[in-house]
Amino acid sequence: MTGIYDEALRPVGLKITQFSLLRALERLGTATYNEIAEDVALDKTTISRNLKVLINAGWVSVSVAADEDARYRSARLSKEGVKKLRHAEPYWRIAQRRVEDEVQRFLNGPANMQLLEALESLQQVPVK
Repeated sequence: MTGIYDEALRPVGLKITQFSLLRALERLGTATYNEIAEDVALDKTTISRNLKVLINAGWVSVSVAADEDARYRSARLSKEGVKKLRHAEPYWRIAQRRVEDEVQRFLNGPANMQLLEALESLQQVPVK
């Protein structure tokens, strides 16, 4: 599925991971890397690596409070980041419709029961 979104977002120069981070920052406002990682369910190293690209592009700004450790940097969407996000949203919607159509087609077909059985089986797996 990542490929569907990446292909759709290619004209605006984003990958789905970058788009998702921009949306998370819009939702969160100003957030630490740990808060962002928790929100998007990725590890902090992955967040740092992906945010670096967005910072270098000027779509995200980072700050460190004078009384805080540099490890607690806060990121926020810049004005250019908001523009980029607004420009990318129609492309994301196209990909989203495509994914939803494919999922619906899959669920209406013979795999429907297999998917439900797999989901029920996963619910029985103990969480560690």
